[in-house]
Amino acid sequence: MKNNRCKGAETQRRARPTLGSLRAFAPLRPISIVLLLTPCVLFAQGDNPLRTPERPFLGLASNHIVFKGDSSTWDGYHQKLDHLVFDGTGQLNIVHIGGSHVQADMWSMELRHRMQTMVPGVRAGRGFIFPYNMAKSNNPWWYNPEYTGDWTGLRNVVRTDSSTLGIAGVSATTHDTLTTLKISFRGEVYPGYTFDGVKVLHRMDSSYAVYAWCEDSTVNITKEVNKEGRFTAFNFDRPLDTLRLRFIRTDTNQRQFTLHGIILENKDPGIFLHASGVNGASTSNWLRCQRFTEELAYLDPDLVIFSIGINDAHDPDFNAARYESNYRELIRRVRSANPEAAILLTTNTDSYMKRRYPNLNAEKVRDVMLRLSASESVGMWDTFGVMGGQGSVRLWENADLAKSDRIHMTREGYSLLGDLLFSAMMEKYGEHVKRSAKP
Repeated sequence: MKNNRCKGAETQRRARPTLGSLRAFAPLRPISIVLLLTPCVLFAQGDNPLRTPERPFLGLASNHIVFKGDSSTWDGYHQKLDHLVFDGTGQLNIVHIGGSHVQADMWSMELRHRMQTMVPGVRAGRGFIFPYNMAKSNNPWWYNPEYTGDWTGLRNVVRTDSSTLGIAGVSATTHDTLTTLKISFRGEVYPGYTFDGVKVLHRMDSSYAVYAWCEDSTVNITKEVNKEGRFTAFNFDRPLDTLRLRFIRTDTNQRQFTLHGIILENKDPGIFLHASGVNGASTSNWLRCQRFTEELAYLDPDLVIFSIGINDAHDPDFNAARYESNYRELIRRVRSANPEAAILLTTNTDSYMKRRYPNLNAEKVRDVMLRLSASESVGMWDTFGVMGGQGSVRLWENADLAKSDRIHMTREGYSLLGDLLFSAMMEKYGEHVKRSAKP
């Protein structure tokens, strides 16, 4: 479907499923949801989204969320999920942060799709995005940034540059007088991604103005510039499915505008899964993002998933103690943004050095995360173990689930990771429901 106009989305909203069927069984809700989320209760036929994907080489015994310390930090996240599942109310924000595994938004997209379709009619929207192609990097397929003007990019992996970065870990800068950006959605995830509010995160020390516009002149747009927060906010009087922005220089003495990211918001109940990844980024690279905490707070995270470590582990000078210290600081920054946020660490995927040598640091990364789970009261999902352990990436490659570099997954491989993680997260939620359900 092509988006040639900036149109309202009332037609799409009417076409969405309603919560009527869910609410019709209100007296049975606690029982039915416990049965639904119990791993051993699976549909005999059909596509059950809670079924653990079956591959002979998977380490399904490891497919659980592990807590070595206090797990009560997840209570708030699960309680918000209760409101969505049982009442169809509220919004829940999940933030997934990592390297190239996350930038491509295939692993995150599968998890997002599963989370957003688990309850009929409860979806929310897309949330945080960055137009990576403006920074001359690969953009996720699911949204299409089309821009004019000359833009250059900066990523947090460039250690010699001290420019300010935020939650995206990347920025795009222009010196042109007038540039534009159009963002539309495409592919099978298109239906339902609408917004009626936008935050454009950008530098505030440059004399540029940001404008939102729409081809439909009847759409009313209000604007607010928040200089302290370093963003320009727009509100629309109806849901839209296409964003159009203009960046205009208003002072000839200033010659630079820097974009840090865009947050697409709406008031619909459901789950936002915000994905932020940078190719090649390690824990130390993410610690270079000076506005990480401030911009993460705009997303109001209920759960933050960290998938950072594959690039640390491929460093010839990998040091487990330094890696652990870096992660402690990242956890501290998340809790500065929201002290109540649940945190999940995912271990490295199995990988090889130069395609020839197994990366033995993967087990060291797992050991670090187990220690962090105990001392920081965070959850841990053992991606390495779930894949099948040391050398399993070769089996994934043979099954067309991993690429020939034996580091990255194919789209099907990332989708499998998303399904496996979703299954583990739902198992943990099922345990919460069984504890809290009353007879």
